[in-house]
Amino acid sequence: MSSKTGNMIKIIAVDDEDIVLSFIQDALDDDNYHIRVANNGLTALEMIEKDPVDLILTDIRMPQMDGIELIKRVRQIRPETGVIYMTGYANLNSAKDAIKQGAFDYIMKPFELTEIRQAVEKAAKKILEESLAKNSGQHLAQLSDLNQMLVTVGDHISLSTVSLRFVMIHCNSLVGSVLYWNRNKTEFRMITIIDENIDNQTFENEKLTKLLSDSKIISFNEPVFITSPEEHPLFIIEPDEEIKNIILPNWYNESSPIIAIPIRRADTLYGIAITTASESTHNTEVGHLGPLGIAANQLALSLENLFLLEETQNAYSRLKELQDETISLEKMATKGEISAEIGHELNNFLGVVAGNFSLLDMQLKKKAYDKIGKYTEAIYTNIDKMKRFTDTLMDPTKISSLKEIISFNSLLTEVIDYLKPQERFQDVSIELNTPDEEIYFEGDGTHIQQLLYNLFNNAADSTNGCKIREISSVLETDKQNNRFVVSISDTGSGIKPELLPQLFNQKFTTKENGHGFGLLVCKRIIDSHGGNLKVESTPGIGTTFRIDFPKAVRELTTLETQKIKITSPAIIA
Repeated sequence: MSSKTGNMIKIIAVDDEDIVLSFIQDALDDDNYHIRVANNGLTALEMIEKDPVDLILTDIRMPQMDGIELIKRVRQIRPETGVIYMTGYANLNSAKDAIKQGAFDYIMKPFELTEIRQAVEKAAKKILEESLAKNSGQHLAQLSDLNQMLVTVGDHISLSTVSLRFVMIHCNSLVGSVLYWNRNKTEFRMITIIDENIDNQTFENEKLTKLLSDSKIISFNEPVFITSPEEHPLFIIEPDEEIKNIILPNWYNESSPIIAIPIRRADTLYGIAITTASESTHNTEVGHLGPLGIAANQLALSLENLFLLEETQNAYSRLKELQDETISLEKMATKGEISAEIGHELNNFLGVVAGNFSLLDMQLKKKAYDKIGKYTEAIYTNIDKMKRFTDTLMDPTKISSLKEIISFNSLLTEVIDYLKPQERFQDVSIELNTPDEEIYFEGDGTHIQQLLYNLFNNAADSTNGCKIREISSVLETDKQNNRFVVSISDTGSGIKPELLPQLFNQKFTTKENGHGFGLLVCKRIIDSHGGNLKVESTPGIGTTFRIDFPKAVRELTTLETQKIKITSPAIIA
C-alpha cells in the first residue's frame, strides 16, 4: 500500500546537524510534501517502522547508524522507498555505494536551496510515475478477473454487487452503492455495500422516471467527483429536493467527497455507481480513471444481456399460454425460447470479446505492446467458439469435428473439476472412477466437453428436490472391441418408460424451463464420433447414460503424448 497522502509525497530528512534539517524543511516547506526530520539513523528507523515514507534524504556519515546502513534496514521493510544521499565527505567509493543502494541522487554539502528542491522534485516525479504504473497493472488484472466473473453470473443483484466491489477496491473505499432501473425506467433498485454488509432496496418514483427520459442525460458519460449534492449530474439536470434524496445513498455525508460513475452503453444509461472518493482518488485526474469506466461499461453490457434474455423469456412465456390455440403458435413459442437461450450464450461470448477489446485499447494507449497478445488471443478464441457454436446450430444433420488425439481420463477429470464449484452442483455429490491406464481418443475436445457438460447438468437438474443428490461417473475399457465406455448415473426423478424413445427428438424436454435442444445436440456429437448411446431410467430412482466410443486407432509417440491438452469449452447449456 502506498504511503502517499493523495499525491503528497511523504519525506523524512535524517542528519545529525540541526541546521541542515532546518534548511531542508525551509527549502521544501512551500511545496506539496509532507516532511518529518530525525537527527540520527536509529530514530529515523523507528519513525519509518511506525509510519512508512516515500523518500528519505539522509546524511551518509552519522553516529550510531550511518546512512548506508539505515537504507539497508529500511528496504527490508519497504523495498520501493526512494533515497537521496547527502554528504560533506564525498569520494568515489561512497558515490558507488550510494548508487548500489539505488539512490535517486547524491548531493554534496553545502548545497543550495534550488539544488535540494530540484533533487526532491525529480525523485517525487519518479515515485509517482512508478506508483501509477504499479496501480495500473493491478487494475488491469482486476478488470480481466471482473470480465470473466460477469460472464458467469446471471442475475442483476450479483452483477451489480461484483462490479460495485471492483469500483470500491479501485477507490480504496469500504462503502458504495449502485442505483439502476428496469428497461422502462419505472422500477428502481439501490444496492449498498458497507464493509461486508449488503442492503438491497426496490422502489418506484415518477419524478425519477421522468428525469431519466430527459435528453440531457446523455451528457453524463464519465466518472464525476462530487463534493456537494448539488454537483450530482442528475440533480444538475433536475434541481429537486426529492430527486436529491433518491439519487444519493443513505450513507452519504456532505463532509466527504464521492465519485459517481455512469453505467452506460452508447446512449443508454442503465444506472449509477457511487462510492467515497479517497484523497488519492480525488486528486487523480478523471482521465486516469479509465478502469472505472470500463468496469461500468462491462456491467452495462451484462445488464443489457440480462434484459434481452428476460424479455425473450417473458415473450416465450406469453406465447406458451396460447399454445393450445394453434399449432403455429406452439412452434413460435418453442423457437422463441431456443432463440433466448442461444442469444444468451452468444452474448456471453460477446461480453468476453468486448471486455478484452477494452483492455486491449488501454494497453495500446499505454503503448504496452508486449502485453496485447494476451487479449488478442482471448478475442480470437471466443470468436472461434462463436463460429463453431453457430455452425453446430445451422447443421441439422451432423456436427463436424476437428479431430485430435486426447486423453479421455484427463478430459473427464477436467470437466468434473470445472463443474463442482458451480452453484448448480453445490449440494450434489460427484463420484468419479477411472482406470489406471490412460485411454486415448480421437475426437473434438470442445464438442466432447460440451456433451459431458450437458449430461452432467441434466443429471444435476434431475436431482432437484430429491433427498439424495448424487452423480457417479465410471470410465472403463472394452479391450475385446478396442473401445471404451463412459457412464453418467444420477439419483434423480428418472424418466417414464414411454418417454425414453422421444429423448432425442427436437423440442422434447422433461424440464419445466427446458428448450429441448441439449439432448439433440448430445446425440449428434455422439454420432459424429462413432459412439453408441444407451439410456436406462427408473422413475423415482434415477437415470444412467452409457456411451461407448472407439479408442484411438494408432499408438501415440512420446512427443504427441506431451502435446495433449484440454481446450476451453464452448458450452450449450
